[in-house]
Amino acid sequence: MEGYALIKRDGSYVRGELPEHVEKEKFCIMCAAAFGAGTTAHKEYGDKVKEVIIRGEEKDVIIAPFENHLLAVIGSKEDFEKMAEKLKA
Repeated sequence: MEGYALIKRDGSYVRGELPEHVEKEKFCIMCAAAFGAGTTAHKEYGDKVKEVIIRGEEKDVIIAPFENHLLAVIGSKEDFEKMAEKLKA
């Protein structure tokens, strides 16, 4: 895992550990927007979005609801699941 952020639905950063080269405000706002776009697309055919995955050449960004926020992880699906478990503890 390269990093993670816990994000409010409005895109505000709550906490996390992101790589130094990542602008956390921009990253969080774009993750919230991507999740919102996925939610809107799913609503068009009557489904609820579970997660949004943005595939990269080397790493993915996985965004999903987590408690009352969004959790965004830079890494694999397994990295996401491990971080979600860690944050629940």
